[in-house]
Amino acid sequence: MKNLEQELKLMLTEREYGLLAERADGQPQLQTNYYFRCGGIASDEMVRIRRKGEVYTLCYKRRLSQQDGVTVCDERECPISAERFGYILKRGVSADEMNKLLDVKVNSPLTLAGSLDTYRSAFMLSNWLIELDKNVYLGVIDYELECENRDVSQLSALRNYLYYTFGITGEASLPKSERFFRALSK
Repeated sequence: MKNLEQELKLMLTEREYGLLAERADGQPQLQTNYYFRCGGIASDEMVRIRRKGEVYTLCYKRRLSQQDGVTVCDERECPISAERFGYILKRGVSADEMNKLLDVKVNSPLTLAGSLDTYRSAFMLSNWLIELDKNVYLGVIDYELECENRDVSQLSALRNYLYYTFGITGEASLPKSERFFRALSK
């Protein structure tokens, strides 16, 4: 349920995405993030349900730090049934559910804000498991690379590898949820 997540997150251009996508084996898999909000959630926190096929996962993330594209988060998640997923989409996530399922205290229920579709390819690139994402939401398409690793020096090495092998500099990316909510507010 609780997890300390440490990952490199880089925004890519469409060209950079294409260079890396050529290395992927297989077709990208669709996952949809359903984002929720309430007045008591800070900008460095996020609540979503991720749907991959018929698997649903309720997730809470709080960003602890972000430096040079490496983001460290407190991530808490739990699987939920398709029935509960449908129910939550209609009425939102209650404060009680947040406490019981994720051990997160909120003062009011969270309501559905919208969704973001990610077409994700996961593959090995040299020594790293890469997650290459094409994100589609609210009339926006963007591209991102993510790589999770417990050793931050490996994430720095990946950045160097991307630059020297592909010419990819990649800016540190904002979390998908933050990009989604910025687009929603426009």
